[in-house]
Amino acid sequence: MRYTPYRKYQITRMKKDSRSAEGERIIDISIGTAAALLAVTFLKGLFWGYMIRKCRS
Repeated sequence: MRYTPYRKYQITRMKKDSRSAEGERIIDISIGTAAALLAVTFLKGLFWGYMIRKCRS
């Protein structure tokens, strides 16, 4: 095998050990954090949509 010492978590180990040559930024967030971020973005969109609609009328 290619990575016998790290057989149990070989994909994770490969991702952590490999550094991007292009300088990509990768953010690891939990599902809860992603859901909260999505909810906040949605609520901000609702708020600004309401404000624009209110100002146009």
